[in-house]
Amino acid sequence: MGKTDFNPRLDRGAVQIISRLRDAGHETYLVGGAVRDLLVGENPKDFDISTSATPEEVSSVFGKRKARIIGRRFKIVHVYERGTLYEVSTFRRTPNEKERSARPSDDGEIVWRDNVWGSPEEDANRRDFTVNALFLDPTNKNNIIDYCGGVSDIEDKKVRSLGDPMIRFTEDPVRMLRAVKLKAQYGFEFEADVAQAIRELAPKITQVSQRRLYEEILKITYKPYMAKTMDACHEAGLLEHIMPNISDILSSEDKNTYLNILNERDFLITKGGTLSRAYSLPILAYRYIEKRLNPGSKFGDHWEHRDGIDKELRQAVNDFMKPHNMTRIIAARVKDVMMMQGRILANKNINKIRRHPEFFYAALLYRTMAPHLGWPEADFLPEPRLSSHHKAGQRPKAKKRRNPRSNRKPREQ
Repeated sequence: MGKTDFNPRLDRGAVQIISRLRDAGHETYLVGGAVRDLLVGENPKDFDISTSATPEEVSSVFGKRKARIIGRRFKIVHVYERGTLYEVSTFRRTPNEKERSARPSDDGEIVWRDNVWGSPEEDANRRDFTVNALFLDPTNKNNIIDYCGGVSDIEDKKVRSLGDPMIRFTEDPVRMLRAVKLKAQYGFEFEADVAQAIRELAPKITQVSQRRLYEEILKITYKPYMAKTMDACHEAGLLEHIMPNISDILSSEDKNTYLNILNERDFLITKGGTLSRAYSLPILAYRYIEKRLNPGSKFGDHWEHRDGIDKELRQAVNDFMKPHNMTRIIAARVKDVMMMQGRILANKNINKIRRHPEFFYAALLYRTMAPHLGWPEADFLPEPRLSSHHKAGQRPKAKKRRNPRSNRKPREQ
């Protein structure tokens, strides 16, 4: 296949892992989303690796200190290299009926285990979509290996299923959500059979474990195309089964304002903004919580402080994600950020909440929503620092105070 220079955007740790496995005699490639991103001109966020080596063989190459076998449903190896964890999977093929082992609660359609090893071509053909079935060999002039026509589908901006999408989405309903994310992130369009299968099979997404589906939702909140993904999920009929409270908002007169706010958030993320859940989840939840605490309100009316409001807000935050459950820590952070919006709107006790560990996210949330809700400019708020230092799930670190009795110079940042 074609050869392209991707070296400036290739990850050195991933290349080292591939080289070591190849030196040990195992056919190994960069695979999936990273190859797709390289071809569309984006910088990949994750570098997944596929190899002919079994998980046990991968572990023996890198040793127990650097490699750990995880998973039962899909057994893979986490390899630690250059300070980063990489997923290394063995080439798989589609299991036959005798090889499939289902859980007692399985309805006979969903594939619960998939650890049958195969060839690179078999591995490519068992993946979800053609654009995700590409291999890249960084040890051979970045040669692209395309068994399924993925390169041409990327050029044509198509989401094409590998195999009958009715069967493939039934085997793993999360594939429908992945199709939607391809459409949202890259502006791809569904092939007709993919669109029809999603419309017909959307309710099957509820057969996926709540934990796995919740993790997929959190992944969306880490991306700078959350607005497009939520809208595409709604249009495809998936959102009402995944997050019905957001689906209700997108079916109401609040849709345009809501999407404008999410788009504002996505724009800030592309400029280097924070990916914290304490910012993204309150943006998603605000209108739902506002209507819970202030029934009949217009978007942006907020709610009045009253006795017991703290308890009401906490319950509304917990209910927002249903049928999923936020962890107690995440829910507490979302509640704190929400509560501070009223203080900021009233310009009341600002100096007190400045010391709150979530104040950065509360200020950023206010500045994101204010232009779209007619709220006053809050000149008293600090200008948010749009910095990649605020990583997903992390709070801004407080500055260390220098001991005045110390003669040591502070460390350079």
